[in-house]
Amino acid sequence: MEAAADAAPLASFVAKWSAAYPELELALGFVPRAQRDAQAALACLGHELEQAVVSTHEDQPAAAKLAWWAEELAGSGDARHPLTIALAGQPGWERFAPSWHAVVAAAFELRDPEPAGDLERLLARWAPFHRPQAVIEAELFGHVDVEARTRQRAIARALEDLALLDASGAARLPLPLDLLARHQLARNDLALDSPARRRAVRDALSGLARAMDDLARRGAPLGIPGTAALAAQRWRARQAKRGDEPVAALHRLHARLPLGAAWTTWRAARRS
Repeated sequence: MEAAADAAPLASFVAKWSAAYPELELALGFVPRAQRDAQAALACLGHELEQAVVSTHEDQPAAAKLAWWAEELAGSGDARHPLTIALAGQPGWERFAPSWHAVVAAAFELRDPEPAGDLERLLARWAPFHRPQAVIEAELFGHVDVEARTRQRAIARALEDLALLDASGAARLPLPLDLLARHQLARNDLALDSPARRRAVRDALSGLARAMDDLARRGAPLGIPGTAALAAQRWRARQAKRGDEPVAALHRLHARLPLGAAWTTWRAARRS
């Protein structure tokens, strides 16, 4: 009973993030049982920190949340959060405190990012946030190419920012400036659907799809969660690009997985 009670808080976070990202539940089904809780906790922790950047709109609550996480991940006391409790038992967990400090510092910087000139700059601004997490994932679980995993997670964030375009309007700029110029759009024009916005979003989806195709061709190990995520994201980008309204299509596809994702993830699990 005690073990089941301890697992319940972690399970609630896994359920929360699996509902938002069904590829997480798919991936965890292929993770060895001995690693499953730790891999689930690491993935959910990354989502919690990312949401503090993108979904907490007021600066003060966001700063308070990130400051709390900075203290929690500093490794100077007992873990208090269900996710860090699940991870604290991993050998050498304390040595990752500097990496988590870098993640939280990058999160503060990402709260008010400068507009990106092109797709590569758009992806690069998320690298300081995702790279330390990829290093931790590689050291804890192996079979992860740090740079490929960093890029995959940055692409995933860019794709999700496009899906949130109607909700965020121009508060965050998910399109690079070169696309705005190409389609003669001002930042405020992104708040409303229009033929020009649809064309710009399709161009952005094309660029992200090419970046994902390149990652897939390289075949660098992304870990089981990263492989499942890439399979789902490539499919969503391609499908949304074909939709009449690509932002609405991304919303509809967010909770769906392609049939081939399970096969791709199974192959990655066999290789690892």
